[in-house]
Amino acid sequence: MALISASELAKTPYATSPDKLYFFYGRDIGNMEGFTKKLLSKLIPEGEGALGSFKFDAKDMDIGQFADAVTSLPLFSKRVCAHITGFNADKINKEDTDALKLILSDIPETTTVIINADGENVFKSNKALTEKNKKFADMCAKTGTVCDFAYRRAGDMGKYIVSCLKDEGVSISSYDAQYLANQCGSDTALVDNELEKLIAYADGKPVTREMIDLLVTPKLESDGFALAINILRGNAQFVFHRIDELAAQRYEAIEILGTISYSIMDIYRAKLARSSGKTVADIMKDFSYPPFKKFAVENAFSDCGRIGLQRIRKVIGVLSDTDLLLKTKGLAKGGDILALEECAAKCMAIKD
Repeated sequence: MALISASELAKTPYATSPDKLYFFYGRDIGNMEGFTKKLLSKLIPEGEGALGSFKFDAKDMDIGQFADAVTSLPLFSKRVCAHITGFNADKINKEDTDALKLILSDIPETTTVIINADGENVFKSNKALTEKNKKFADMCAKTGTVCDFAYRRAGDMGKYIVSCLKDEGVSISSYDAQYLANQCGSDTALVDNELEKLIAYADGKPVTREMIDLLVTPKLESDGFALAINILRGNAQFVFHRIDELAAQRYEAIEILGTISYSIMDIYRAKLARSSGKTVADIMKDFSYPPFKKFAVENAFSDCGRIGLQRIRKVIGVLSDTDLLLKTKGLAKGGDILALEECAAKCMAIKD
């Protein structure tokens, strides 16, 4: 089977007609682990015993023991399941890789092998796997199912949030659900954690934007737009307070600067597009934004109207200078955050 998405995987008959081989990778580890748990429960339901279930950590897996597990016969369950976690083809020697490929090429009809990749470590870029992991994924796709658990689009994650809250007897607007999704970077594990807090706090009442702002700790990426737009608006109180909070959470100045710069560029592109009579759809297409970025592009497009183009350009210049400073100068302890704060002050002092 060819590479499929998590939403496509959920529609397959995995409960009644499971494949013999599943290779799961992707950055949304919470979603991947959640589906894996669901799949395991379908393959070997509770009560059928644990003798048919084998779990291996790829970092110290014995290939011989794995081969024995894969070829064993089911005793108190209908199937045998061999589950590998933390897989990274770059960390496995050639001898073990060849042996693993041989085992996976001849999986018995009564066995299912599930392989979970090692999160970020199997990627060489934003979307592409490393060469060895790509070859391994391609091999798995020939005989089984390969799924990329990428971060969901804000709209899709918003639907997930609405559904989860509904199950707990709590409501939320679709727009606020998307807002929460963006605050968490559409990371399922983070979303699930924040939903627990919101459900307890709401106590049956609808979840509101005010509750989200009060309780949710935004993922750094989601802070980028808030910091960028407030720098451009000259909201010093918000900017310096949030930088202090991020520093207290041990984020490096270069990380904070990077996410601000990224969002400033989103705003700059949106401003150019509006000035040229273009739309959000044009921006998404012309700058090859992935679908999950649509919410961020819409925010940039709607909020850039009163900000002058020259101001944005000058701010980009200051950010660039600070980026060079942080990467080339050996600053004293705390000096990098001070440099970032000076950068923010210079940006807010710029006039149209």
